[in-house]
Amino acid sequence: MTNRNPSSTVCPSCGARASGKFCNQCGAALAVATCGTCGAALTAGARFCNECGTSVRGASGGTTPPGIATPRSTVPMSMYLPWGIAALILVSVLGYFAGRRTGGAPEASASTAATPLSAPFANGGGGAAPDISNMPPRERASRLYDRIMRYVEEGKKDSVQFFAPMALASFEQLGPDLDLDARYDYGRVASETGSFDLAAAQADTILQKSPNHLLGLALSARTATLRGDAAAAGRAWKAFLSAKGAELKKARPEYQMHAADIEQATRLAQGK
Repeated sequence: MTNRNPSSTVCPSCGARASGKFCNQCGAALAVATCGTCGAALTAGARFCNECGTSVRGASGGTTPPGIATPRSTVPMSMYLPWGIAALILVSVLGYFAGRRTGGAPEASASTAATPLSAPFANGGGGAAPDISNMPPRERASRLYDRIMRYVEEGKKDSVQFFAPMALASFEQLGPDLDLDARYDYGRVASETGSFDLAAAQADTILQKSPNHLLGLALSARTATLRGDAAAAGRAWKAFLSAKGAELKKARPEYQMHAADIEQATRLAQGK
């Protein structure tokens, strides 16, 4: 077969049929390169002259001599720059969203978990939640008691267990200020978290100081019920109903503060 392009030749770098001064496949010069030191012909892609041993790059002044294709590893970095920038942007975006999921961003659930002493006590008015860690022990204990009793009514046992240790510690800090009202609160938290001995001890202390105290009787009955001691619970509820009328006439401050508890205890005592 007759060659349609007699001026074409074989590229010394990639072996493709080419014509002109440069290969249209790999861009290598089609002219045979020569050593800059001894003038000997160089093999395509050679790094050293096979006659005098001179480095081809060094002999040509630091540039690739004609006839030697540019290695693929020397492709200009500008070709990869757009892809590199896109990769950096992608990594930054992924890092941002990963940070939000792990608490890096101020999401509502994360902030609540990070500030358990203040966030759950917001009054819903839109203002900042009070920081109970700076409150006196009695006020802190009261707020924790109210929160825990609300969780008890809502059936949120996990929340009760979470806040109970803080409440119990606050009551323990009261020392001589642990009055009958505080002892009832202390005992209620203890009984709802399974610390029945502690709850019974608070009920006994209240009844030692005031044998017919409604809160003491109610706490004793509730604790016995949770313990599964129906007989003890029955006796306490009976005593509660017998003492209720006379005790309410005494208008004790704690009776007023726990009016809802007394009404609930009355329904429990009556089996309603």
